[in-house]
Amino acid sequence: MKRYIFLLMGLLMIVTSVRSTTPGVQDKFSEKVNLALRQVGHQLLQIAGDDHSAIPPVEVLDNGDYSLEIGQAFNYDTLPYLLAQALRDFEIDEDYHVSIRDCFDDNIVLGYNKVSFEQGVQACKGRELWSECNNIILTIETPPTPVEGSSFPIFSMVLLLFTAAGLGIYLKRSRQKEEAPSDGSTLTLGRFDYDPKNQTLGLNDEIQTLTFRENKLLHFLVVHSNEVITRDTLVEAVWGDEGVIVGRSLDVFISRLRKLLKPDDGVQIKTIHGVGYRLEVA
Repeated sequence: MKRYIFLLMGLLMIVTSVRSTTPGVQDKFSEKVNLALRQVGHQLLQIAGDDHSAIPPVEVLDNGDYSLEIGQAFNYDTLPYLLAQALRDFEIDEDYHVSIRDCFDDNIVLGYNKVSFEQGVQACKGRELWSECNNIILTIETPPTPVEGSSFPIFSMVLLLFTAAGLGIYLKRSRQKEEAPSDGSTLTLGRFDYDPKNQTLGLNDEIQTLTFRENKLLHFLVVHSNEVITRDTLVEAVWGDEGVIVGRSLDVFISRLRKLLKPDDGVQIKTIHGVGYRLEVA
C-alpha cells in the first residue's frame, strides 16, 4: 500500500512539473482574462474617485470561473460596457456571463450575460449595491480547445485523476482512524488558539465563534495540516454523512476560513488547482 501511494505521488509530481513548464492555450487565455478583469477593476475604482487602492489579484476558482474582489461600492451600470471593451482589447470573443456576489455571504446580488447586454438588455440596471465589498465573477462559456494534435493533455488528465483517486482512498482510510478531540482540548494553530470542541478561534484577546460547518472543515484541515487534500475528501469529511449536494459550498467555506485566518500570515489555506487544498502552517 505504501509503495502504491508513493508511486501515485511521484506521478502527480511528474505531471505537474511537465504541465508547469509547457505553457498551453488555456494558460495564455487565462492570462488575458486576468489582465482584462484587472483593467476593469482599475477603471471602476477610477470612476469611484479612487486612484490609490491596489487592485487585488484575480482568483481562478476551482470551477474555472474568474473572481475579482472590489472592496468598495462601484457603479454597476458601467460594468458591462467596461468589461465588453476590456475583453475586446484582449481579443476574447467567447460568450460569458457575470454575477456580482457579496464578499461575506457569497449571495448573488446582480448579474447579466453577454447576449442580453449586446441586445440592449441589462438585468438589474439602475440598482444600487448595498454591500461595500463584492466579487465580480466572470464565467467563460466556451474556453479555447487544446492545441490540435497534442495528446499530452488527455494523458496528463488520466494520470491526475488516477493519482487523485489513489490519494483520496488513502486519506479516507486515514480519516477513519482519527479520534475526536478530547473535552477541553485546545490546539495551537500558528498564533491562534483553536478550540474545536467549543468552536472558537482566538488570537490575543479576540475570540471568534465558528459555525458548525466552519469548525468541522477547519478541524479536518488542521489534523492534515501541510498535506494536500482532494476536494472530494473534504466534501465527504464535512458533508458526506448527510447526503447533501454541496456544489460551490466548499469554495464558500474555504473563503470564510481564509478571512478568519488572515490576521496570521503564517497560517494559509492554499489552493492546489485541479486537486484540492492544503493548510500551510509555518
